[in-house]
Amino acid sequence: MFRILEVPGVTLNGIFGNDNGGNSDWYIAVRHNRTPKELRTGYGNGHVDVFSFPSKANPLTLIFSVLSVHYNTPDENNSLVYCIGKYVSNFTREPSTGESTFGIGSISSDPTDYTSQKQIAYFSLYHGRFAAKDIKVMHKYLCERYRIDHDPIIQNLYIYGFQ
Repeated sequence: MFRILEVPGVTLNGIFGNDNGGNSDWYIAVRHNRTPKELRTGYGNGHVDVFSFPSKANPLTLIFSVLSVHYNTPDENNSLVYCIGKYVSNFTREPSTGESTFGIGSISSDPTDYTSQKQIAYFSLYHGRFAAKDIKVMHKYLCERYRIDHDPIIQNLYIYGFQ
């Protein structure tokens, strides 16, 4: 649960994870030097940049958003990104051989790198797999708890083969 603030001149606004400059990083960041801005999900040797989002589910606005990234198994397209109860993206997770550190509010163990203005209201780290219905239950709870305007979150849909 976070909100990104505008910061002139910032290229990459880290939300969480670690980008040590190598090719084995897991992180979430916002790319501000693009029009439109992009949500970047780093995974192993690659990344996914998302710039198109469902209605009322854009984490790049100045409002608070519930965002979850699920690094599941390395099976093809088995990892997921959700925002405010809606599917945003999927990707294939790769093993991480990067640093064992993890930043919250930044994506670097050096606090001056990739750190800029954001507000984090709630952060949760979970080891295990969430099904889509579990993701939606958590998103619905957080949206209601923090009074985030959202479309109805339907919890019993199959999306891209995930329950």
